[in-house]
Amino acid sequence: MALEHLLPGQTEALVPEGPLPAEFESRALFKSQDLEVIQLLMPEGRRMVDHRVNGEITLQCVRGCVDVGSHPVDSEHPRPKARLKEGEMLYLLRGEPHHLLAVVSSVVILTIALRND
Repeated sequence: MALEHLLPGQTEALVPEGPLPAEFESRALFKSQDLEVIQLLMPEGRRMVDHRVNGEITLQCVRGCVDVGSHPVDSEHPRPKARLKEGEMLYLLRGEPHHLLAVVSSVVILTIALRND
């Protein structure tokens, strides 16, 4: 079954009602040629494994708290872990490896600026 993406002008609740699912879930809210927005539902203790994307990203914590580990592309040393709390946002450059760990049950909005190169 194909995912239902938002249509232009359509609204969507970023924080679902009730408890979060028992397993990590991600859902693309929409994707265009230049931008993708993904909702991450992260139960306490769940991790999004190390990965990188070909675009600049923002992470916005809209519920809960997550730890973010990241590594600058041009350095052999990782950054200190960042604790992203509810109402906070974090920005990473294109191609930077990163991972997330839910300190408590959390909802994070991931935005990716897509590149066609």
